Amino acid sequence: MKKAFTLAEVLITLGIIGIVAAMTLPAVVAKYKRQEATARLKKFNSMMAQVVILSQNDNGAISTWDTSMVPEDFVRKYFAPYLKHLKIDSYGGDDGKHYGRMYFADGSLVRIMRGDCMDFYFDTNGDKRPNKVGFDQFVFLACDTTASVWCTQKGWCTYHKASITTREQAYQECKQNAMYCSVLLEYDNWEFKEDYPYNF
Repeated sequence: MKKAFTLAEVLITLGIIGIVAAMTLPAVVAKYKRQEATARLKKFNSMMAQVVILSQNDNGAISTWDTSMVPEDFVRKYFAPYLKHLKIDSYGGDDGKHYGRMYFADGSLVRIMRGDCMDFYFDTNGDKRPNKVGFDQFVFLACDTTASVWCTQKGWCTYHKASITTREQAYQECKQNAMYCSVLLEYDNWEFKEDYPYNF
């Protein structure tokens, strides 16, 4: 007489496997997204810092760059010649502001807006949702090096006031305003620590 599993036993086993998978899969997906975001943020920050140095060699000090240009023209002149990208375009945001946009081959993109500095909203997963600062968008600045408030006299930096000098300050700023989360991540070597204020 041969022994075998009954159909009911097989279905129960599959049901249990399905429940376990449903419970663990969201955590696995979230961990993968964070690792992917970490890698892309490290690459983007390093790449853009190098681009600023190269561009200053050809175009003069960043303090002399023409920030009156529309964002896409600014990027075409001062950034595009020094990095690989797929395309550059522009659009009007829901906030009524004018943005330039640069797409990269890995699926990420950066939106550029003129503020006190030229503000770069790096989106780690491109046009995919949620498209929210602190979740998949992180803010960087290309700033006049003579400015004393932003970037602490650097040409390229995270969204960083000179007054933020510790990780705890960066954490509190990020909790209150997601624009500052890029500086918190910089303190944490671009890794999303357990206390990172936003889940995705």
